[in-house]
Amino acid sequence: MIEANEIKDAILNTLDGATVELKNPQGDGLHFDAIVIASQFAGKSLVEQQRLVMGSLTGLFGSSLHAMSLKTYTPDEWEKVKP
Repeated sequence: MIEANEIKDAILNTLDGATVELKNPQGDGLHFDAIVIASQFAGKSLVEQQRLVMGSLTGLFGSSLHAMSLKTYTPDEWEKVKP
């Protein structure tokens, strides 16, 4: 089981200044939904954006993080879609 702040810290170590929103909908500490908003995503494909985030979590998968649903946005994209 992992705490949301551990995931957030790992992402922020790679994407300094990003906004990270995490939810653990099942409440089990294993499955998370994440929204990551980062200026570093500008000019990158969706696959490249998600690789940046998932690469920051490599050490957590297999040990305490089981699954993550991930959505990535640049700040401009987020302004257009945010609820």
